[in-house]
Amino acid sequence: MNFQHCFQICKKIMLFCITAILLYYVFTLFHLSHVFMYVFRLFFPFLIALFIHFLLDPIIDYFESDRLKRKIVVIHIYIYLTILVFLVVYFIAPYVCNECISLYQDYTKGKFIIHPFIQTIIDFLDSQGATHYLLGILNGWTQSLFYWCSNIALGVGISFYLSYDNMHLIEKAINYIPFQNQSIYRKYLKKMKLVTFSFIKSLFLDFFFFFLLCLIPFYFLDSSYFIWIALFISMTNLIPYIGPYIGGIPIIIYEYMITPTSGYIALAIIIVLQYLESSFLQPYLFQKCISVHPIALFFSLSVFGDLFGVIGMIFSPLFLVYSLDIIELLKEIHFIDKMKKLVYKI
Repeated sequence: MNFQHCFQICKKIMLFCITAILLYYVFTLFHLSHVFMYVFRLFFPFLIALFIHFLLDPIIDYFESDRLKRKIVVIHIYIYLTILVFLVVYFIAPYVCNECISLYQDYTKGKFIIHPFIQTIIDFLDSQGATHYLLGILNGWTQSLFYWCSNIALGVGISFYLSYDNMHLIEKAINYIPFQNQSIYRKYLKKMKLVTFSFIKSLFLDFFFFFLLCLIPFYFLDSSYFIWIALFISMTNLIPYIGPYIGGIPIIIYEYMITPTSGYIALAIIIVLQYLESSFLQPYLFQKCISVHPIALFFSLSVFGDLFGVIGMIFSPLFLVYSLDIIELLKEIHFIDKMKKLVYKI
């Protein structure tokens, strides 16, 4: 009996390996990966539109009443969002560009007093071509930023029509599913909407309060660029686990380049701030919407970061919850058992 059981397991493993090899050759021979990437990029704005629709739908439902119809609420919300984006692009973006240019000019003109040890490292990296490599990475990030901005703009436009006409695309598609499973799909759809709204709200509050925490100490340490330092640390802190290192290490090096004492003080400030944020602020804000194992979060950080870049890293906990909900949904409708029966019939 044990031998027969082991034989069946080995048979399944061999079939799985053969299937994986055949699929790999099919994907390679017919370049199916390019086809899938083309289809994904084609429908990517629609996915963003559904995400925005999930985010704004609870807000629309909150303001909707007998006096304020849904269409009026939707128009007002999108007008305010358009005005906010316009103000950011018109006022903040040029200011940020000027500050970056000013910072670069100060560096090239030698206005920064850099520690000799740090200057030696910079000269060595520059001689090895590391500067051009870093500029190439920055150029790739810039192109990725424009790609995301264009898709988000399309997604916002599509989500406006979804919200304005109350066209819940997924909910209407549920009507074509067998009646006995419709309540299950609606349950998970409602759960994903609530999780999306709770996560975005927690993410915004975490960013806002951590930004305020960073402003005060860095104002006394570096009054010239304390706003940008706090903004950079707060934005990178949105990335789970590795975000504090991505944001903290460059700031420490930058302050150490000015004076070693400033570098040590910046290190102490970042350690204290990260302790306060990770021990008190983040658990309080995220405990109601995200509750998964840290190893699973690390895995999702790698997968979704590779797929969607920095945006995927920031939203990796939410995408992980989506994936787990979909797996639970497939289990509840017995999808795997149905596929097994279909394969065995074939």
